[in-house]
Amino acid sequence: MCFSPEADLVAGVALGALAVDAIRRHPLRSDLPLALLPAILAVHSLIESLVWYAGRAQDSSAIGTAATYAYLLIAFVVLPTLVPAAIRAREPRAAHRQSLTAMLAVGVAVSVVLLWSILDGPVTTTLHPHYVRYETDIPMPGLVVSAYVLVTCGAALLSSSAAIQWFGVANAIAVAVLVWVNSAALTSLWCGWAVVTSVAIVMQIRHDENQSRGSRPDGVRSMA
Repeated sequence: MCFSPEADLVAGVALGALAVDAIRRHPLRSDLPLALLPAILAVHSLIESLVWYAGRAQDSSAIGTAATYAYLLIAFVVLPTLVPAAIRAREPRAAHRQSLTAMLAVGVAVSVVLLWSILDGPVTTTLHPHYVRYETDIPMPGLVVSAYVLVTCGAALLSSSAAIQWFGVANAIAVAVLVWVNSAALTSLWCGWAVVTSVAIVMQIRHDENQSRGSRPDGVRSMA
């Protein structure tokens, strides 16, 4: 997330509550990957609090190292694949699913490249007043980062749901603003956007739950 370990802890607890609500409410099995996203982001935020505390204590023990690697594995490996997969899973229209399948393939490729960069090292963290800077040797960084933004923001734009499309637009704007403010802080600060993201996800799942209650017995529902 950003700002401080205390902020990460508070955000993690808040996201955890949203995660429980999202998972409890998901009306269809196809919504489960999307409903799980707030839970993963809650864990992500709590992990970064450990990165903060280890950095402040100048502790190079296994806990601080493990927290850094766990944080990057979620940010670099899990999210580029999970986001397009979750959107594709709940997409009812075949043409949109085909486009999202291509986006998912790009996401998997990004995850593989970034996983290699983590494992190949070196991985370092630097504490700044309001964010943690994570550094690793990413091959072709401009291309890989652009592909990362494409799959985590662009996948939503390929959905047939207007609500999810607006979610993609908001994510793209958030990335642009954060890059403009401080590109070095993007990994840490953009994950702070997880709070707003998770609220949007829970609201969408609640909307779908209400829609499914009024849908036909065969489970067909209308998308927002």
